[in-house]
Amino acid sequence: MARGGAAPPHLQVPRAAGEPARRRCVEPLSERHGCERRRGARAVNGAVAVLALCGSLLLWGASACGPDAASQPTASTHLAAPSASGATRNPTDPAVEAQGPRPDLLLVVIDTLRADHLSTYGYPRPTSPQIDALGARGVVCTDATSQSSWTLPSMASLLTGRRMFENARRLPRDTPSLAERLAAAGYETAAFVGNPNLTRTGGFARGFDHFITRDDTGGTTWDAPDLEAAVNDWLAQHPPGDQPRFVYLHLLDPHWPYEPAQELTLSGRPRLRDDTLEAWMEQVRESEHLQRNFDRDRRSILKDIDAYDHEIAVTDAAFGRLLSALGTRDQLVVLASDHGEGLWDHAHHQKVVAADLEREGRSLDDATLRDLFFRDHSYHMFEELISTPLVLAGPGLPSGLRVDVPVENIDIAPTLLRAAGLPDDPTLEGRALQDVAAGRGVAAPFVYAHAKEATAVRRTRDGTKFIFPTSTGDHFGMPMMLFDLPSDRHERRNLAFKDRQLSRDERARLVALLKQRERAAKAFDLFDGEDSEAIDDGVRAAMAELGYVGAGFDDEGEGDDER
Repeated sequence: MARGGAAPPHLQVPRAAGEPARRRCVEPLSERHGCERRRGARAVNGAVAVLALCGSLLLWGASACGPDAASQPTASTHLAAPSASGATRNPTDPAVEAQGPRPDLLLVVIDTLRADHLSTYGYPRPTSPQIDALGARGVVCTDATSQSSWTLPSMASLLTGRRMFENARRLPRDTPSLAERLAAAGYETAAFVGNPNLTRTGGFARGFDHFITRDDTGGTTWDAPDLEAAVNDWLAQHPPGDQPRFVYLHLLDPHWPYEPAQELTLSGRPRLRDDTLEAWMEQVRESEHLQRNFDRDRRSILKDIDAYDHEIAVTDAAFGRLLSALGTRDQLVVLASDHGEGLWDHAHHQKVVAADLEREGRSLDDATLRDLFFRDHSYHMFEELISTPLVLAGPGLPSGLRVDVPVENIDIAPTLLRAAGLPDDPTLEGRALQDVAAGRGVAAPFVYAHAKEATAVRRTRDGTKFIFPTSTGDHFGMPMMLFDLPSDRHERRNLAFKDRQLSRDERARLVALLKQRERAAKAFDLFDGEDSEAIDDGVRAAMAELGYVGAGFDDEGEGDDER
């Protein structure tokens, strides 16, 4: 069956007699199920391993969190709900019709956006007046976590409502995407994507009637004003009709390099936390070279942080204009980010610094603060990388509400599907944020994120956060880390090896749990070599522009610089 033909039966959109079929970016049924046949028994074994892992999570939660933890409701249940007749109902089946009025849906993802650099999250500079205004008429989630510290696995999770245990390069072929579900329910779907990681060949166009990137517009860059122009052109050619719309915007700014696309006056100065300065001074005390160049290094770093803040402000202004252009009808708006950004908050692992300097023909003796403290994402699991904004407003939501219940980006898909009038799908791991806003949301026992170097697990009952290195993290010298976030929210005191904080038995239980998780993910094998995305020269060049040089996309996920 040729690509671009009829959609698979479970995703076909019901239409009236004589109505022409609408073309969709949906992979053919034969392609979706081909890899399933090839994997055979491996998939069955993987499913068993995942179920065993779920049991281990509950057991660890009961023993480590107290007797009440195991009884807490969790958003991670994977079991499908049987109907009254005993049959399992598939919420993506076209026979499951949306109930009630169906608003337009707008999902805006601003790349590389730290929550703590937005005004509405307490940043002293007015970087985000438009996002602040959205929060004032809606709901601000003050404790939101992305599922990874780099784009591909984070967006794969956000756009499916499912966790990605591996460094996913594509949407899993056997998991319906948010756009596919909404298209099957009769929504017109459009995406404008500024991040070159999110490609058609990676499956991210599935379910979209219109999937527009900079390649489609002939541009060499796609900053916020470029994406804004593409949206306005599309709106001129596709004025709103009777059909509800789902529009997904992915703005690349403020991703590195920090080069604001427009001039903008931003009051105030970039802020360095006291604990950041203390960490820098600790390094300076050990090196005469660093002491000599401290003021120069500090000014250089502050200049880049100022540019990062300006990129946020420019993107926020574009967001406001896009909201006005797209907000002509009743709609639910969700503002999120795929991950945050390290702005020299934490020191690199020394092995990483030494290797980087050696490649440049330098040594630790002439390292700068820029070398020792990281500016980037993807490698670490500190809060500045996975604590992201989540703001929503629209029908059925209160105004001016701030919610401190821990939520995650996997909650976005269930939220939009419920707003579209679709029944809740128990196969999704997130929960609808309408319940959280109404005070019915109970925090899941754990908040979970995964990247190439580490897995982070936060116990929501007491705010204890574990960072456990993967084999790649071990190779680069990443230690196991434990932080008590209520008393140490900037993660300065690693308590992992202090027995008064975490007993040896609990530590061993955590290590066994996470190793079992890693084995389960490999057994499930969603992203085997046969599913790997072929990266063409154009995509490779685009990624090089973003600093993704030598990303290792030729192999099976072993690249050292994946973002």
